[in-house]
Amino acid sequence: MISFLFSFDKTKFNFLLFWIGLILFYLVWISLFSEFQFIIIPLSFLIIYFIFIKPDYYLPSILLMYLVLVGEINPTLRVVVHLVGFTSLSVFLFNNKDKIKSIYETIDKRIKKYLLYFFSIIFISSIFSQLPQKGIEIIFKETYFFFIVFSFYVYLKIKGNISNLIIVLMTAGIVMSLSSIVNLKNFSLTDIIITGSSSFRTGGLLSNVNALSGYIVVVFPFFLFFYLRYKSLWLRAVLLISMLLLSLGVLATISRSAGLSIIIGLLFFSYFVNKKLTLALVLSIIFITIFLSLFPNTQIIFSALRLEQGFSQRDLLWQLSIDMFKDNWLLGVGPGLWGEKMFNYSPVLQDSFVGYLFYDVNKLTEGFNNSHNYYLVFVSDMGIPGLFLAFYLPFVFFSLAKENLKISKTLNRESYLLNIAITTVGVSMFIRAIFEGISIITFGWVAIDLPFWIVVTLLTLDNYNLKHQIKNTVKKS
Repeated sequence: MISFLFSFDKTKFNFLLFWIGLILFYLVWISLFSEFQFIIIPLSFLIIYFIFIKPDYYLPSILLMYLVLVGEINPTLRVVVHLVGFTSLSVFLFNNKDKIKSIYETIDKRIKKYLLYFFSIIFISSIFSQLPQKGIEIIFKETYFFFIVFSFYVYLKIKGNISNLIIVLMTAGIVMSLSSIVNLKNFSLTDIIITGSSSFRTGGLLSNVNALSGYIVVVFPFFLFFYLRYKSLWLRAVLLISMLLLSLGVLATISRSAGLSIIIGLLFFSYFVNKKLTLALVLSIIFITIFLSLFPNTQIIFSALRLEQGFSQRDLLWQLSIDMFKDNWLLGVGPGLWGEKMFNYSPVLQDSFVGYLFYDVNKLTEGFNNSHNYYLVFVSDMGIPGLFLAFYLPFVFFSLAKENLKISKTLNRESYLLNIAITTVGVSMFIRAIFEGISIITFGWVAIDLPFWIVVTLLTLDNYNLKHQIKNTVKKS
């Protein structure tokens, strides 16, 4: 089955060429004709689809729109994409309404339990908060978000071809990375290094640099998967160039958490593929670190990579959220209310530089929880139930991943490599979650959380398929 899914036939080759052409068109258009983006970009996706590709690729086109256009490019564009996307997915589900019940039953009960706990805890915490409507608003946003996720799960179950959505994810990662790199064209490399990199960080199509780096962390393992999957020299060259672009995208965002997550993910991936390679990578990292520390201009390198900034006030935000939890340990301050309460727990004077920085960030993010830690976001917003929720998601993810790795290893190498890649996404993202509170489940932020949850749909679907395959094998024997 996996061999069929990933056979690189002429259709998939044309599909890949289409996405490459679309990336180039997109980047040229946003550079030269930004005032018409809200009309041209969605139309370009749909028109090119009708001309060049088959109807089976319509929903992947919609997914790409969700991933790269629902950002800060243009508010009107965002509305257009949501309308086009919601309508398209609704029509798709309606046309397949007879299959929805049976498809829903294939979703693992652990995922269903998580969603039940998730919505229940948000609702209860909201009702007992000082501003219940804020939590109710989050519930509506998350309902829409999981409507999107479920629609693509149904698409995967019906079409049976996961490679299309993986290619879309990879394409979105490249687009985001390129947008970040392109934004540095007006800056001098000398100025960036000497002045300090933090003044030149760019999120490209997203104002939040850490949100953009989350895309790169999610998609990077799939480039490794395709690199090991195919032996074609030209394809491997394309994949290597793509991984280089992703690495440059991380450097453009200067996201240390993303860099650390990718390195750990790379070591995790290599451990399952070749343990000797893992040892070589570890020794190389140690050698490079020692060499750089002995470099005459070490301070310049540290400045360029923001290493001299330590936790960048994250430790203060962590302390703030912990103190907030201590006073609201039962149900938290309420979903979405962290920004309303943060100044009551600020560990610095408001009239200080850091105090003004906290104020500006809080205003810019409209009161979003800036704990810079996924686990502290949940615990400060929803108390002890939130803490349970924060740890239950990685438990569900890795319990499914463990089963997939165990079964796929006995079947074939392609399936095993794919599940290593999926598991690597989880390892990278939940380690990154110690330093970032976004890109996993960010209370309705569609563009930011969708990459990770598309991976969750792949994980869930493959878990069902692998178990079903084992059952059929047992019956035949």
